[in-house]
Amino acid sequence: MLVQYILIFVLLLAVTTGLYALIDRFFEKKLKSESAVYVEALRDLLDGREESAFSKLRQAVAEDSENLDAYLRLGQLLREYGKPERALQVHKDLTLRGGLKSQQKAAVLQQLTADYLTLENFDMAEAAVKELLHYDSGNRWANARLLEIQQRGEKWDEAYDTAVALMKIESNKSKKPLAVFKYKMGLSLFKKREYHKARVLFKDALGLDPKYGEAYIAIGDSYTLEGRHEDAAAFWEKMIETVPEEGYRVLDRLQKTLYDLGRFGDIEKICQKIIEQAPHDVNAKLTLAHIYKKKGELDSAERLLAEVVENSPGDVHVVMQLVRLYLEKKENQKLDRLFRTVERNSQRQTALPAKTSGGTLTGKH
Repeated sequence: MLVQYILIFVLLLAVTTGLYALIDRFFEKKLKSESAVYVEALRDLLDGREESAFSKLRQAVAEDSENLDAYLRLGQLLREYGKPERALQVHKDLTLRGGLKSQQKAAVLQQLTADYLTLENFDMAEAAVKELLHYDSGNRWANARLLEIQQRGEKWDEAYDTAVALMKIESNKSKKPLAVFKYKMGLSLFKKREYHKARVLFKDALGLDPKYGEAYIAIGDSYTLEGRHEDAAAFWEKMIETVPEEGYRVLDRLQKTLYDLGRFGDIEKICQKIIEQAPHDVNAKLTLAHIYKKKGELDSAERLLAEVVENSPGDVHVVMQLVRLYLEKKENQKLDRLFRTVERNSQRQTALPAKTSGGTLTGKH
């Protein structure tokens, strides 16, 4: 009797082992098959065969609904091929899955953010990318997208904080890029006529980037609107000292303000200072030439106008100023040479052949 039990036990053990081996081999073969399809899809993606990859990814997700990465890539392909609505649906369905790890949730949210951005649904994109940063605060892509969204929505305070975070991720030690955000924050207050509060932020911008011209201009404008013309002139003069190559941007403002203050001689010195630091500054030269002409110093005015015409012979406005000066000085020979120079330049411009889209004169490659 005992022997029979032993034989039955051995027989059952053999049958069970055989069945287990068959089942294991079946599922192993099935998994290998599914894995092969997915791997082939990835190879197609790497080789640029998107249509083939799309077809195989669809097969992969049909055979294995747990293949999260296949779903993500399938949705990405849909978006890139102009079907962001379908991509969004694929990715939204993934958010309903339970048991996703933090890294997997972050991957899904990244694709959702990209979908919403493509659809120009910026509110939902912002919500998705903020949730993504909850799982992965150091994600450079997410911080960069959030910054773009905040800039678009003119949320400058939030954009400043995001820019700081992004610079830390990029190990960027320069604070200059942050100046624009302080300036934009100040500009919002400036538009509300809160000039003092705006100036605080503009000065913060200069603390981050001492050569940020926009801030100098805005500070001067805010002082002007408050009737503080001396303070406005002081800041514009400081801009010219700090960034003389941008002096032309405030020269008209400064000239008017100094004239109103009765400081007629200062504008001449300022123009001379600009030209010393930026010899090709046309605006400074024209302003100074006008001052010399009013003072009767025609030779000095002529020298400056001639320099401008030499560098910009096609500037009709400047040429006409020089013509008037030659007529006033009765410099007929110089006037004749000027006309000949202008005529030669005009003929040269007319003779130049137009470039073709092919990049050569004939259009042949």
